[in-house]
Amino acid sequence: MRIDNLQSDVQILKELGERLKKLRLRSKMTQAELCAASGVGKSTIERAEQGESIQLLNLIKIMRAFNKLSQVDLLFPVYELSPMDYLTIAESKGGFDNPKRVYKKRSGSVSSDSDFIWGEDK
Repeated sequence: MRIDNLQSDVQILKELGERLKKLRLRSKMTQAELCAASGVGKSTIERAEQGESIQLLNLIKIMRAFNKLSQVDLLFPVYELSPMDYLTIAESKGGFDNPKRVYKKRSGSVSSDSDFIWGEDK
């Protein structure tokens, strides 16, 4: 079964557990051998194969035992943020939405924008 957004979390965990079990069997490893290779307890491996939740640290150890750790990049590819991404993030957090300081006119101000006359217009 392909994993996508249509499956529930429980269905996805069960599918991952089945895949883990098939990978272990294809590697001709027993659960005890996988325990020794990964440093993860047998009960954790049993729970993972049954589709129960396990800690990410244990998943990393199991993937390392199968020499599949490089495939994490397929799950979580490295993305570089562009300058535009940083700008979008700053705007979404209100960085540029904060009100700017408004300066009051000084008393005795000589002119405003509407009072200004260009030299050639005089």
